[in-house]
Amino acid sequence: MFGSKFKNTQAPQLWVIPLSFIFLIIVGTLFFKLPFALNPGVTLTWTDALFTATSAVCITGLSTITVGDVFSFPGQMMLLFLVQMGGVGIFTSSLIMVVVVGQRLSLADEQVIQATIGKMKMVRPVDVFIYACFFIFFFETLGTILYLLGLVNLPSYEIMSNVSNSELKPIENVLFMLWDSVFHSVNAFCNSGFSLYPDGMLRMRNYPFFLSLLGMLVFIGSLGLMTMINLRFYYFWRRNAMLRGTLLLQTKVTVLMTLLTVVIGMISFLVFEWDGTLQDRDGIWLKTVTSFFHSVNARSGGLNSVNLAEADTLTLCIMMMLMFIGGGSGSMAGGIKVTTFFVIVVAVYFVLRRREHIQIFERRIPPQLVHVALMIGFLYTVGMALGTFCVIGFESEAVEQLKDKTDVILACQLEQGWLGIVFDCVSAFGTVGLSTGVTPALTIASKWVLMCMMFVGRILTLTLSVYLLRPWEKSYVKYPEEQIALG
Repeated sequence: MFGSKFKNTQAPQLWVIPLSFIFLIIVGTLFFKLPFALNPGVTLTWTDALFTATSAVCITGLSTITVGDVFSFPGQMMLLFLVQMGGVGIFTSSLIMVVVVGQRLSLADEQVIQATIGKMKMVRPVDVFIYACFFIFFFETLGTILYLLGLVNLPSYEIMSNVSNSELKPIENVLFMLWDSVFHSVNAFCNSGFSLYPDGMLRMRNYPFFLSLLGMLVFIGSLGLMTMINLRFYYFWRRNAMLRGTLLLQTKVTVLMTLLTVVIGMISFLVFEWDGTLQDRDGIWLKTVTSFFHSVNARSGGLNSVNLAEADTLTLCIMMMLMFIGGGSGSMAGGIKVTTFFVIVVAVYFVLRRREHIQIFERRIPPQLVHVALMIGFLYTVGMALGTFCVIGFESEAVEQLKDKTDVILACQLEQGWLGIVFDCVSAFGTVGLSTGVTPALTIASKWVLMCMMFVGRILTLTLSVYLLRPWEKSYVKYPEEQIALG
């Protein structure tokens, strides 16, 4: 894609990836502690400041505070900046250096870019950077304009609980609406679950326009930039195959699996919540839009228009499966990625069929990619289970200490029991941001575990892909082969 094939097995400098995230998290934490970043009379602990910064940089959206009530306008701007940098800034930083300096990508940089956005021939780094900026600017601007038009037509408008429409001058009200539109449009496209509203998107539960708009922004942001570029160069209406272009295997898999997971999630939510959280939604159309909204957000968006603490147990389980799978490679979404999940599934299928090669869409998947996919899936599962185990352990100890008190309001007292805590842990590790209301009630130790889960969940798939996609080291000594019993 960006040069010749790899000629050595030197490991790329993977420390650059987590160090960049850590730097942004530290900057955000320090900024959130400044007086002008907070509303008058509001205080913010170091743990909450660090948690918010980590959630923003990792574009998760889990929060222990109410953003609109705690942060002033400068604080909200910093939060949005961290979300934007976490979503696309890290991806474009290496490309910026190439474009400005005018040099060829180093071997390590080529590995990072290829593992992030996949392989596509005849594309220069400057092309990727230009198209990345174009897509980001186009969709976020379009989302802002449409969201603003929707707010203008609302019968009443209130951005924060402490700022009412009647208290604002007309010009101030327009500025608040504009910032509201920018904030939610950028957060939706970057697949972050932050909202300025005290009640989140519950405020928009009866407005299918806003749910559809934000849902589509989350959907597009989860496709991945290289998939968008490939679709941009595919002219499906042309009969000439040479002029029509070619859809890469990665693009086909990403689009297919994205549509499949969204449809499955939407139908499941509609069925299991029809007489539950969707009961007060008037009409089939609003119920369907709400189901679509939660299906796409369960994959990585993190926004919700129903109280998930009241959701059916089966609904939460299906949403956790969607969190685990995530979105497309090189996108703002988390999870193991739909391409990784697809490779694992088809590998299992072809093994059961006793086929030597994995071939799909008239293409053969190399064995090395299967090894990488299995490793990502295994380590991702282990990391998620380990973090969840730690949080449950800390909360069990807290319940034991407070069992004689009457004011126990810990997360494990939800109707779903410990499933509420497991749900938030999966959401954190998948950098989704959905919550059953558990996170604010957790102990400090559990919040630190969730921060680590968000951080590791964000960088795990990228660093593993970069490291494991290096060529195999040649072995000059081969021992005799011997079988062992399995199963």
